[in-house]
Amino acid sequence: MLTVSNISKSYYNGSQTKKALNGIDLTVGKGEVVGLVGESGCGKSTLARVVMQLESADSGLITFNGKPVTRKSRKSFYQATQLIFQNASAALNPSWTVRKILLEPLRMMKGDRDAHIRHMLERVKLSEIHLHKYPSELSGGERQRVNLLRSLLVEPDLLICDEIISNLDRLIQREIIDLLLELNREMGMSILFIAHDLQAVMYACDRIYVMKDGRVVDESVKTDGVFHFSQSYARQLFDSVLGNRMRE
Repeated sequence: MLTVSNISKSYYNGSQTKKALNGIDLTVGKGEVVGLVGESGCGKSTLARVVMQLESADSGLITFNGKPVTRKSRKSFYQATQLIFQNASAALNPSWTVRKILLEPLRMMKGDRDAHIRHMLERVKLSEIHLHKYPSELSGGERQRVNLLRSLLVEPDLLICDEIISNLDRLIQREIIDLLLELNREMGMSILFIAHDLQAVMYACDRIYVMKDGRVVDESVKTDGVFHFSQSYARQLFDSVLGNRMRE
């Protein structure tokens, strides 16, 4: 479905050049839940912005369903792909009710938009009561559910989740992940799950890419519920998580 081929991106700051992405190759297949992990500053969020055409790559190619993503094809790409950001509060207009926020992506939809919203509310474990509230009246988990629902209303084929659980407590994190997995099963929706929380990624994903300093350094497929990494940095990263589990 999504193929990222040899993507590079640099930022120029005066006389210095920082290579944020360096020859990234990555794929997300139909119905897959793929994780992208790495320490802060490794380039995960930059890659998400480049994939979504919010920033341009210096080189490389992004294809979706076998077709290059270009300025001309961007509209259809956005209809099929949705990006959810980390900060739900910043993504929601504070002066709009939840209903108005959810109506906005459906402005071109024919038919009963309110009925469609009410039908989808149940999918993200929200009720009609939430429609009349403002973002400031919602909990952090509720705001992220609204953020998620806004993306789901257009029924995307691919959902890119950029650190969407990092500001939530453990219980709410698990609820959001379980909700994503349920939607993946029900809708066949592919998910690129970007996070630095390794336990969450191991729980949620079928396949994991590991990034370091703008490069993908390893990839692993879950086999019998376990990931095995061959590159030393990736092994060290995940061994620390497994070690902490054993001590708990």
